[in-house]
Amino acid sequence: MKNCCFCISLRTATLILALLGTVSHFYSGLTLSTMSFEEFDSGTVFGLTLYSYLSGWACLAGAVGVLKNNVRRLRLFNIYYWADLALHAGFSVASAVMLFTLHSDICEEMSKDGKVELETCEQVYIQSAWIVTIAMALSMLLKLHFAFAIHSYAKRVQQEQQHGETSVLVVEYTPVPPMDTKEQTDVIYVAGKEFIPDDKKQQA
Repeated sequence: MKNCCFCISLRTATLILALLGTVSHFYSGLTLSTMSFEEFDSGTVFGLTLYSYLSGWACLAGAVGVLKNNVRRLRLFNIYYWADLALHAGFSVASAVMLFTLHSDICEEMSKDGKVELETCEQVYIQSAWIVTIAMALSMLLKLHFAFAIHSYAKRVQQEQQHGETSVLVVEYTPVPPMDTKEQTDVIYVAGKEFIPDDKKQQA
């Protein structure tokens, strides 16, 4: 994958998703922290609060990883996003099953008052359930696309760093032949001209 949503770079998309996740999850954690345990199940509220804060820290790590090209933090954000996607997918499937199995009970309760007919209630309820199910499916597909974008960017940064560590600068070296110092020391100049002894003149 080269771009997210066909026009946004993977780095920009990953940074936006990380920042939005950081703000939204920390805000959810603060909101849940102010809720009264007497009105709601304390165990459920505590679990959701803890998950919100952990998700916020994971998203914050992803944002820092994008800004500093930190592979470990990007990998952590990538793992979190896929785990969060799996949880949301399971919740969506369970919600869809529950929507289509509870329509009879809900419509029977509403038809007892005589304001709504049973058949009309079931038709409207089933249509609404299909709309909600399709919306959740589209949301999961979009979230899956984002997960692949984050994974692709984390993998690209890792490959770039590995390539930078293993690349070696090769410099071509041409050996210089050694100079004969003996010949240099044998040369004698007299009055600006080279002096050649008589024995070397005879050899030449």
